[in-house]
This record gives sequence, C-alpha cells and structure tokens, in this order.
Amino acid sequence: MKITSVKTFIVDGGFRPWTFVKIETSDDGVVGWGDCTDWGSPTAVAATVERYSEWVIGRDPMQAEAIWWDLAASSVRHTGGIAWKAMSGIDSALWDIRGKVLNAPVWQLLGGKMRDELRLYWSHCGSTRASRSERLGVPKVETTDDLRALSEEVLERGYTAIKTNMFNLKDRPDAQPIRNHPARHAGDAPASAIRNAEAIVGTFREALGPDIGIALDVAFTFKLGGAIKLAKALEPFNMMWLEIESYDPAALRLIRESTDTTICTGESIFGTQGFKPYLELHAQDIIMPDLAWNGITMGKKIADMAHSYDTLFAPHNCHSPINTLVSAAVSATVPNFFIQEFDVDDAPWRDDIMTHPFEIKNGHLQITDRPGLGSDLIEEELLKHPPVEYPGAR
Repeated sequence: MKITSVKTFIVDGGFRPWTFVKIETSDDGVVGWGDCTDWGSPTAVAATVERYSEWVIGRDPMQAEAIWWDLAASSVRHTGGIAWKAMSGIDSALWDIRGKVLNAPVWQLLGGKMRDELRLYWSHCGSTRASRSERLGVPKVETTDDLRALSEEVLERGYTAIKTNMFNLKDRPDAQPIRNHPARHAGDAPASAIRNAEAIVGTFREALGPDIGIALDVAFTFKLGGAIKLAKALEPFNMMWLEIESYDPAALRLIRESTDTTICTGESIFGTQGFKPYLELHAQDIIMPDLAWNGITMGKKIADMAHSYDTLFAPHNCHSPINTLVSAAVSATVPNFFIQEFDVDDAPWRDDIMTHPFEIKNGHLQITDRPGLGSDLIEEELLKHPPVEYPGAR
C-alpha cells in the first residue's frame, strides 16, 4: 500500500476556519483524515502540507512515526509553528489509516484505553456567546444575568467544568477586559481588568456552585507581574485553573509559586523538547498541548513525559471535530489525563460533516470502538462551508 495523494480542505468552523488533511492510498477506499487547524494562517499551513506531500506520496502510510521524524528532520531549522502544524495534520491522517487497515481504533494502537469516556469542559463558555451568538445560533451573553442563565444550561446538560475568557459585560462598565495587543497595554493587570475577571469568574462560581470546575484563559495577555496580581485576585474562587502562556518557563514558575491558583499552560509549545524546561521546573500544574499542532505521534510522547514529572494532561482542543477524536485517542491511553476541552457552542453544521457524530453523555465523550479515529468526514458537506472572515479570531 502506498500514499497516492494528500489533499487539504479549509472549511468554515463557525468562529474559526478548520483545516483538514485527507490522505488517499493505493488500497481502494482506504483514506485518512487529519486536522491542522490554525486560526490565523490556514492557507500557509495548507500550503506547507502540499509541500510536504511531495515527500510522502509513494511512501507506506503505515510508517506514521518514521514519516513524522523524516519530516521533522527536513524541517529542523523551522521546528514548531506552521511546519509542525502541517506535519501534525499528516500524522493524524496516517494514524487514522493505520487503524482502518488493522481494523482497530487508534487508541488500541497506542497501547489500549484506560477509560471508556472522557470528562469534557465547556470551552469559551460565555465568551463565544458574547461575540458570535448570532452566527452560531445561541443566546447572546451581555450581562451577569445572562451568565447565570448560561450556568443553568451548563448544569442541565451535565457538564462538570467550564472555561471562559475576559469579555465585556454591559452591566459592569467598571470592569473591562484587556485585549492581547502590545500597542494597547504592556502586560500589566490594571484594576479594571481584575474587576472584569472577578465579575465573570465570580458570577459563574456563584451560579454553578462550589464543585464545578472553572478555568479562565488569558493566553499571553499578562506579563509576570500582571499575571501574579490576577492569579492572587482569583484565589477565593477555587479555580480549576488559570491558563497563562509564557515562553519563559522560569517566569511561569514564579507565577505558580506566588499563588494558590492552579496554573495551566502549553497550547503554544511544540514537542517534548519544548515542554522539557517547563516540566523540569514544575512551572505549572497542568499542561495542555495542542494535538492539531503536535500530532498523535508527538502528543502521546508529551503526555507520557508529563506523567513522569507528576503533571496532569488536558489537551488543548478548540479546533475541528477531527481534533476532538485525535485528542480523545491519546487521552484514552494515558494515566495522567485530567479533562479535555470541547466547544459546545460550535458550528451548527459540525455533525453534518461527520459520518459518525460524537456521543456525549452528561458532559463526557464516549470513546468509540470504530477503526481509526472513529469518523470520516463527508467531502461534499465540507464543500458547502467555505471559510469566511473571522473578526477577532485568535
């Protein structure tokens, strides 16, 4: 069996573009699907996949790890970033093919599952509805009362954890979010930003009760001092985590040591070498590698490495339905799995593009026994949803 073609599809994902990879083989009907979604540069990633296709067409698709390392060697001077995102889309598609050929789910090929379902958290809870409610067909969130109503929905649907972002609340004009833009601020956390975080997280905590996990994602918005002020201000709310990104693992460790708030990081880090200094310093409680950007081959290695450093694994997963399946395949097999990200408020056509939509019970994703990743994409449905402009996507 040989790889005969590698195709890419950029598809409207509701509030971001999805970037898919389809690998076809010389065995009639055996194809694999991967995800290499990049919110800001989908065409660049797709172009890189097409470049790499010149190096993989004609090869045996069962050699997923060998192909990963060959592409890594060919990309050694631009490790990470767009190169690794493209590699990851190819990698996931190859694992999908391996599972189909061997009539086994990918989790079986990774050593076997440790659990039958995965706890999910409702990602962008409130923040998506604050900015994109009309496009996604969900209620608008503008006030703290709207957050309370959303909290009732979270509980009714059985989710045990959420993650949100900092956004405007019309009934709290004294509380303003800070956007991640260096021209607007230097990374400090002024009083208005602290009030904004307290208003959002505090409302959720009051409405959801003491046992539901609450995470706040601030990405690269705050530098060392600002992040410390924010983390300490959030201590009364017993957060599931504060999600902070920093390319300085020593700075992140100072943040962690300064607060009782749990710290999570890692969506923008690539490979075991990238995670190594963070894990060696125990700079965080939880890592969240993105497997659309690290692939299955590297994603499993990162999770296992984190386990050896007593660190929990909670994969970043705000991309396409294929990446949910990719993340699930790895999460099912590792002992340090904590929780998986999931966008409940997603593109209304998400299930339409899948041959087998997700089965979710009480906020838990049921692990599929179907071969490969567990679902194919329907090409004619993908073509119905070309990408559009996504204001504010990041």
